[in-house]
Amino acid sequence: MGSSIGCAVGGILALCAVAMITQSVLPASPVLLIYGFQPVPGFYPPQLWADIAQALSGRDVGQAERIALDPYHALYRLEPGDPSGRDVFISDYAYPYEPTVRDLRLYASRLAAEIAWITREESVDRIDLVAFSMGALVARSYIEADDFDGVVGTADFPDYRTEYRGDIGTLVTIAAPHHGAEFAALGPWYGPLPRQLDPESRFLALLNAGETEAPFGLNPEVRYVSLAGQSCLGFGCSIRTDVGACRRECVEEGLAWAGHDLVILMASARLPGAENVACIGMDHIEMRIHPAIVSRISALLDGDVEVAALFASPELASAASSE
Repeated sequence: MGSSIGCAVGGILALCAVAMITQSVLPASPVLLIYGFQPVPGFYPPQLWADIAQALSGRDVGQAERIALDPYHALYRLEPGDPSGRDVFISDYAYPYEPTVRDLRLYASRLAAEIAWITREESVDRIDLVAFSMGALVARSYIEADDFDGVVGTADFPDYRTEYRGDIGTLVTIAAPHHGAEFAALGPWYGPLPRQLDPESRFLALLNAGETEAPFGLNPEVRYVSLAGQSCLGFGCSIRTDVGACRRECVEEGLAWAGHDLVILMASARLPGAENVACIGMDHIEMRIHPAIVSRISALLDGDVEVAALFASPELASAASSE
């Protein structure tokens, strides 16, 4: 009541109403989508994000505009297709016509340049990030750049002059190897990437240092959400006669964060201090396109609260409720 009286005093009720309406329709923060490992050069970044980019922007991904930051670095933009849409940007942190096998911290420095361009051109203080798989480590290498302060300039940690600028609101990671990937030791691969993805790497030890107690080694100014997949509907259950029991076992394993998405262990994707969501019945590739994930990301970026689990089908949700 006091605010209404205040608005009426002096005949400025209309101005107050305009202010309140303006606040209610403030545009959502821009979002930058960050792809994961790409073994084959020449890929087209917007196509990797078609489902999520279109859901967030309200515009077909084929309308993405390429923005050249320099002759060897670009990003893509989808302007909102309707009033409820977001400005969606799609990172292209890799070098042209290369697979993504370079230093993750080098990619983080290129990501930082993309974020700086977006915040400057959009006149915003913060943006949100959605990162798939290895892309999550690129994003964290920027947000948590000071984790490497003590080793920058040494042989395995070149100085890319990357400093976090406090410009990220939310980081949503999808199927991310926060604690490494077991297949990384299989090789030989060229470049530093396999060494960094090794669960025993010094890179991951520094990035995850302090995660046994709050603030868990994470940047306390950023909201972290980690979505981890458990594949339940693959070959294993299809050859069993007790499909229902197989589903229940798989759901139980996923809810205990003991499963995998056929590529990344759920235990690796679980990030202490983050909002962790088990995505039951989804493999690594499905995590980027499944409708349940797509709609959940939209809700999370709109400020919705976390859920403990998402299910790929009603049958899996029923299997969970019967536990």
